[in-house]
Amino acid sequence: MKEISKLLFGLVALSLVSVPSQNVAAKVDAPENCETRPFDKGRLWKVTREGSPPNYIFGTMHSKDPRILHLPGVIMQAFNSANTAVFETSLKNEDMARSQAMMLLPQGQTLRAKIGPERFKRLAEIATPYGLDTQTLNRVKIWAAAAIISQPPPAMNGNAPKMALLDKELEKSAMNAGKTVIALETNKEQLNVFDSTPEEVQLEYLDQSILEHARLEEELETITSYYLSGNTGWIACDLEETLATASEGLNYMMTEKLVDDRNRRMVERMLPTLEQGNAFVGIGALHLPGENGILALLQANGYSIEKKY
Repeated sequence: MKEISKLLFGLVALSLVSVPSQNVAAKVDAPENCETRPFDKGRLWKVTREGSPPNYIFGTMHSKDPRILHLPGVIMQAFNSANTAVFETSLKNEDMARSQAMMLLPQGQTLRAKIGPERFKRLAEIATPYGLDTQTLNRVKIWAAAAIISQPPPAMNGNAPKMALLDKELEKSAMNAGKTVIALETNKEQLNVFDSTPEEVQLEYLDQSILEHARLEEELETITSYYLSGNTGWIACDLEETLATASEGLNYMMTEKLVDDRNRRMVERMLPTLEQGNAFVGIGALHLPGENGILALLQANGYSIEKKY
């Protein structure tokens, strides 16, 4: 299932995915529903506690947009000086290959039977640019189909996808520099957020993804403009706005399971590394702001937080 393997790159980086066109005008206005929240503006934060060297936490965007890949000097200085690099998960190809089975339905089950022929027909039309023929599409789970079409089709170079994702490039640079590289979660844990969700919620997620697909590029450009301007809190506002009319089940999956629960788990796992100091943590920007965000949780654990960029 080569097509599925290619798309795993996008699915293991769950918080934000963006490959917007350079022809779309950037939007920098805050969402109408946006209110101030802790640590809602900034991409690089210095995290310190007395007795240990400082650490840095950088809010990434899981993207191959060249504007995202170009990192300011202050961020690169923090990265280059760190002994340890910490990321949400490993983007090694072999790790993603082990997660592939989670995207596929058990033998004897088909996506067409689960979602109905009319919905499957609409989905198949959308999925064609992603390199998914109907036979392959018919084997994927409901949530996997929704996640695939919630990101842009992979850019291709011959038969190989161009996947210069920021997270992957930082991990590669850390390994080449001889840094200790730590993953806070496994790919299985991340994908299980979707896999453990009831099918009726997965179906709502799929319907929402189909409905909004025509506006995908515009919405991703908006999120990218928020990120580049340092307004990471606006990204959380945008998610809340999107979910305003969603069911309680979909809200729970997208906020509590996908963000808040993972924030608590990742903080618990990064604390031993932060205690040693001199670590660079690259983590999706959506996880940083808010009362339940990673920075507030670290502050509650006795760390001082200072915005650096």
